[in-house]
Order: sequence, then structure tokens, then C-alpha cells
Amino acid sequence: MTGEPVSYLSHVEDVTPMPVRRSEGWEQVDIRFLLPPELQQDGALLALFRAVFPPGARHLAHTHPHAPEFVYVLAGEPVIGDALGQRIGRPGTLQLVPAGAIHWLWNTSETTVEVLGGYLGVRTFADAGYQPVGEAPA
Repeated sequence: MTGEPVSYLSHVEDVTPMPVRRSEGWEQVDIRFLLPPELQQDGALLALFRAVFPPGARHLAHTHPHAPEFVYVLAGEPVIGDALGQRIGRPGTLQLVPAGAIHWLWNTSETTVEVLGGYLGVRTFADAGYQPVGEAPA
């Protein structure tokens, strides 16, 4: 069966966390990009990630002008914010963020928050054009 396409299999624990810094809008977040860019094909581009927010962790207000993003809550109850204000997510909550929209996610609870998300139409986090904009708007 030589030459046939094969599937890709990995586990999140085998993926190195992305280095994140407070100066870039991240506080205590473990984010791992699960799909290597070299395996992606044109027409099916997705920078897929899993992020864990322990109690007190935050991803401050930011935007990514080159790609829409989706975030799906797997565990916990994060504060999800955007131009409409702040709402509490829970497992099963989906947020779709248009390219260029300012948004944020904070874990103000006593339990860990885990999300699955991705930037659509790009291969990498850098391709999405990430730009921190600071604290959440009042």
C-alpha cells in the first residue's frame, strides 16, 4: 500500500507547550498547537490548539486580524469577553471570533478551564497575526 495517504496521530502530552509571556497577554496558560503546519493541505488549513487555564490564568484582550478563531469549552467555567461584554462559558460553549475582533478569556473560578480552539484558514498562530491589546475594555 505504498503511496497511499496515511493519518496523523499524536497526543497532547507529546506536544511542547507554546512559550507564553505576560508581556504578550498570557498569564499562566498552557497552550499546545496540535496539528503540525507541514501536514496541513491548502483548502483545509487550521491552527488547532488545546489550552488549559488553571485558576487565575488569563488570556488578556487581543486580536488576530488574519484569521477567525473558534473556542470550544471542554471543562470549567471561563469568563469569555468581547465587544458585547463578558459572559460565563461552560462545557459545550462555543465562541466564534471574527478576524480582527477584540476578545479575551479568563479563569476566575476555583477549577481548571480547558478549551479546544483554532484559527481558521491559516497554518500557524503567527499566520493569524496575533496582537495583544492589553487588559479587557471597561
